[in-house]
Amino acid sequence: MEASTQRVILHVGTMKSGTSYLQALLFAEKERLAASGVLVPGKSWGVQSRAIQQAIGVADQQRDVWEAMLAEVAAHRGTSMISMEFLGPAKPRRAKRIVEELGGDVDVVLTVRDLNRTLVSMWQETIQNGRSWHWEDYHRAVAEAAPGQGEGVHDRGSAAGSFWRQQHVVRLLDEWASVVGIDRVSLVTVPQPGADRSVLARRFGEATGVDFGTDPVVRTANESLGLASILALRRLNEVLDEQGVTSKAVFRLRKRFLAKTVLAARRSQEPSLGLPVEDWVVQQTRETVAALGESGVRLVGDLADLEPVPVSGVQPADVPRELVAEAAVEALAALIKQQDEA
Repeated sequence: MEASTQRVILHVGTMKSGTSYLQALLFAEKERLAASGVLVPGKSWGVQSRAIQQAIGVADQQRDVWEAMLAEVAAHRGTSMISMEFLGPAKPRRAKRIVEELGGDVDVVLTVRDLNRTLVSMWQETIQNGRSWHWEDYHRAVAEAAPGQGEGVHDRGSAAGSFWRQQHVVRLLDEWASVVGIDRVSLVTVPQPGADRSVLARRFGEATGVDFGTDPVVRTANESLGLASILALRRLNEVLDEQGVTSKAVFRLRKRFLAKTVLAARRSQEPSLGLPVEDWVVQQTRETVAALGESGVRLVGDLADLEPVPVSGVQPADVPRELVAEAAVEALAALIKQQDEA
């Protein structure tokens, strides 16, 4: 299908770099943006997500949602904005096909956050997505396969690969630049802790040339969980794996209901996972920052924002078993209540 438009902005991640916040912002501002000539295609971000999954071939063999989005973009004569972190690690041949199908001038925005905070967030995300890796094993594997150590694996199946395929920033930048040209890529850094959340929105606006107003703050559903809840969820995943339960319905129930609705509400009652800054993180960050600085990419923000930040909290072994059991029982009660009300 041929498509053409004046301009398309692809926000491609990285994962855990404020993507959920920016996606919520796009759809919260959808009508106002439309009035200024900016299209946010799809009725919801979920529709965009489904379309991109079809485009990169991870959803199914159908392309109906993606084709509908292409048609919507083609019919619009101004700027269109699509945001989906699954695009980040897309292979160059797939990225090239997507760009060609979108047509027109395609600009890419890559958001990135410091490595230490990202490491903690990514482990939690893998658990919510159904993995059962212990934190200690995950952490060790990621460290041993860091790009600075000469590997930087990016397979889907291993702990290290699942992390670095999403977080090897230099590789992601190089691959997208090979498709659209480095002059059409903008790198946006996530501010350090303590910054107003709207700073990221303003930086995103500067990178895209789109005005998000004077108070671009939205509430997102992608809240983090307390460590006891994560440990309960990890064990649940382990049991489901043993029983061979892998359906999409279970995935949605676990993440959208158990994690984001039930267990997220317990966050203030539980400790968080902590992580001091280790030497390998410092070294990897130095190499990443140096490479980004030499790449010629347009920078919005400051590379100093990528300086690794200690994450305060405790280790899994420090969490009382009673607290983990409490989280598990509360999740079970919520499931039974939901079934009773169905």
